[in-house]
Amino acid sequence: MPPSPIAVTGIGIVSSIGIGRAAFWDALCAGASGITPIEGLLGGDGAPRIAAPVGEFDAKSLIHSPQLRRMDRLSRMAVAASRLALTDAQLAPDAVAAERAGIIFGTALGNIHDSEGHLDRIFARGPAAASPMVFPNLVMNAPAGYVAMELGFTGVNFTVAQAEVTGEHAVALGCDVLQSGRAELVLAGAGDELSRVVFHVYHRTRGLAGQCGGREWSSPYDAARSGIVLGEGAAMLALESLEHARDRGATVYASIEDTRRFSVPAPPYDWPARADAARAALRPLLDGGVDLICGGANSSRRLDRCELQLFADAVRNADSVSVTSIKGAIGEFGGAGALTVATACLGLHAQAVPPLCHLDAPESDTRLRLASRRAVARRLERALVSGLARGGAGVALSLRATG
Repeated sequence: MPPSPIAVTGIGIVSSIGIGRAAFWDALCAGASGITPIEGLLGGDGAPRIAAPVGEFDAKSLIHSPQLRRMDRLSRMAVAASRLALTDAQLAPDAVAAERAGIIFGTALGNIHDSEGHLDRIFARGPAAASPMVFPNLVMNAPAGYVAMELGFTGVNFTVAQAEVTGEHAVALGCDVLQSGRAELVLAGAGDELSRVVFHVYHRTRGLAGQCGGREWSSPYDAARSGIVLGEGAAMLALESLEHARDRGATVYASIEDTRRFSVPAPPYDWPARADAARAALRPLLDGGVDLICGGANSSRRLDRCELQLFADAVRNADSVSVTSIKGAIGEFGGAGALTVATACLGLHAQAVPPLCHLDAPESDTRLRLASRRAVARRLERALVSGLARGGAGVALSLRATG
């Protein structure tokens, strides 16, 4: 028996191209990119010069708790995105019994910026320099805890960490929780932040754009792509049963019909060269056809090629399927998949194919229809969100338009 569909009724986004659902979608459709020159995170010749940072935003207007002054930056993004999602769903925090409202937040690295500063102080001055005010923010579940305190939710509270599919996994887990009857409302999503340590790690592994030749830019599925550009941000989705959403007359951006978690052979710290083993997991989600695929391509040579091969082999109507990735606009970070799921919902709701920002010369050896540099109106009934992480973990979600 297929799982009951889950309605996405609210979308909250904190991103480098906009704060809130409308600002994000408008900028994305116009082909805008949050990738910009950066200073101060790494110095020296050959250091990355661009990233997709989230600018300053009015946290006070979105976070009402006195905990705001103690929150780390990642938690502020998570709480702001959660408040935006709940408001977008036209739900008050007490619309559902507190114990029946859950939170699932994914983060691949957590509050790494403050963790770095905390450890620097300890290494310089010894254990006595540890701050009891900062330490609680350093655990991975701090953002989920702050969201719960902000909204008064006392139900299911999970933290997910699974590399580059953290966001997709968090949303899929939110669907599981609702389908199991453990909650009536779940805010599910993910986020991560830029930091000096993350830049150093990627730089030393020579995974950033331009380090192995080519120019420093981000253009998923482009024939001349040259590597990853790092980004940051957060997205939260308000999830509830489709029946409950319709009963209360909610706007439903899309319904999530099914999800799959899988793994494929891959090096521990790299993406697979091929993902043939994923076809069996994807095919049940593709029965009946698909119109739009939102992949996790991040402008790396290996991942983008692997995805195009997988999609072309798994989809029967490959030549009529539009394929896109938003990471040319927002950069790459562990929780970016939550923004990808949000984008698929918005594409289905608006009946428009989200663009491939910066695409110059599309890969020529694929039967798939790569998206344009601006959003294009198209009849869309079903969408697939698919992500692959280094080490071979994969998550896929099947979505349907409800309009």
